[in-house]
Amino acid sequence: MKLGLIADIHSNLPALNEVLQDLAAEQVEGYLVLGDLVGYGPYPNECIEVLQKLPNAVIIVGNHDWAAIELEDISLFNAEARQAILWTRSVLKPEYKEYLGSLEYIVNKDRYMLVHGSPRDPLDEYLVNVDIFEKNIPALKADICFIGHSHQPLYFSKQKDGGTPDMRLIKEQEILNLTPETIHVINPGSIGQPRDRDARACYGLFDTETLAFTLKRKAYDVAAVQAKMVEQQLPKALIDRLAEGV
Repeated sequence: MKLGLIADIHSNLPALNEVLQDLAAEQVEGYLVLGDLVGYGPYPNECIEVLQKLPNAVIIVGNHDWAAIELEDISLFNAEARQAILWTRSVLKPEYKEYLGSLEYIVNKDRYMLVHGSPRDPLDEYLVNVDIFEKNIPALKADICFIGHSHQPLYFSKQKDGGTPDMRLIKEQEILNLTPETIHVINPGSIGQPRDRDARACYGLFDTETLAFTLKRKAYDVAAVQAKMVEQQLPKALIDRLAEGV
């Protein structure tokens, strides 16, 4: 089965729509959505509406999703993120608040697991270096783990029989063949707010039969999203960073 892997949409409807068009062209049979459906961007209700209609989708919750429904303490968020969350709370429809509250924060399948942050801290930990990766290995419930949260397309691996753990950025169109002799943790990057100095939406394809993962990028109308954010009086720093991919 070919699956679309998407993470950190952050209320960015134009980016989401472009990616979903590409995934439809790839004839994916399902979707894995790794949390943070909302936060930062100007289209929270619209994004949730689109995601709810996806066929064969497994959708987990992220820290911004919980913050939007007052289940996450936002005192540790930076000022711009807090402002965006407060705005999201003010516009989010009641039925979508209820939906976000119904989502699981960790999902285990036969061959892979899904979390937003990390296996040992599914909502809040940033898995961004090999030290954190190694500390998370005991919490892994499968050889393949898909994560989000950092907004960077990252690949962590370690041979099961020992050896040195590895971490690197995944390149566009790169194919990772996920062998059973290795532990794999993969972040497909962010659709709605990439932070690897490439402003294009970032996502992945995963074949459950061959265990191959492919990283994809797609341009979208950044200026249109920025204009909507200006209209909604969202923080300037969040608006500017979309064009910079940081």
